[in-house]
Amino acid sequence: MTDAFSSAVAAGKLRRGRRLVGADGRAVLVAVDHPAYMGGGPAPGSIEAIAAGRPDGVLATWHLARAHAEELVGLGLVLRLDGGTSEVGDVASADTFSLLYRAEQALMVGADAVVVLAFPGAPDEHLSLRRLAALCAECELLGLPVMAETIPGGWGRAVPWTVENVARAARIGAELGADLVKTVCPGPPEEFAAVVSACPVPVVALGGPKMESEGDGVALAHGVVSAGAAGIAFGGNVWGSPDPAKLVQRLREAVHRPAG
Repeated sequence: MTDAFSSAVAAGKLRRGRRLVGADGRAVLVAVDHPAYMGGGPAPGSIEAIAAGRPDGVLATWHLARAHAEELVGLGLVLRLDGGTSEVGDVASADTFSLLYRAEQALMVGADAVVVLAFPGAPDEHLSLRRLAALCAECELLGLPVMAETIPGGWGRAVPWTVENVARAARIGAELGADLVKTVCPGPPEEFAAVVSACPVPVVALGGPKMESEGDGVALAHGVVSAGAAGIAFGGNVWGSPDPAKLVQRLREAVHRPAG
């Protein structure tokens, strides 16, 4: 589509975004960015197995994006830009995150999008919301999509993870400039419909803690997509699987299945 307002920057954002969210408007994303704060995460060989399952994209750290460039070359790459804190000691009760990398550096490593956390409703929400807004403005000039990982009240749940709060947090992320929102599923998958309807950009559901079975993860993926979600962004529930490639394929079938 072309008009008087089309630009190379807008075209760049469209092309990069399509590497993550397909023509059907859906995406299976695998988060392998945990080692940056956990000091642990995907076991050796997991990245290759995940890539073999052909997810639409991965959320990765700077190291993984460089060290596994060959394995990830055919997948969409979402680079984690924030951090600066870890779970080696006590978990901080306040927002101690900062931007570790800039948008131009993300482009240098081949990222198709970037991701940062945002904590609407947390006592120090202004810190993460200002980071998100500043990054969105920076990325807008480069044609680089931004994913906001919105967690209402932060990981400490300063506000309950109700459908209303999750929906409001997602909307705030979009209004500050995010092109895609990743957030929690606040209850039964069908309730995710309220989150989707409140947010003007595509929303994907994160996987959260380890599920009882892989079937539960596949069911959650199918459920949130049926409720209108653009897809999922699962982490440990994928790379913790004994067969990540097979699980990714099952998730693809659940998310990308034809409507009807």
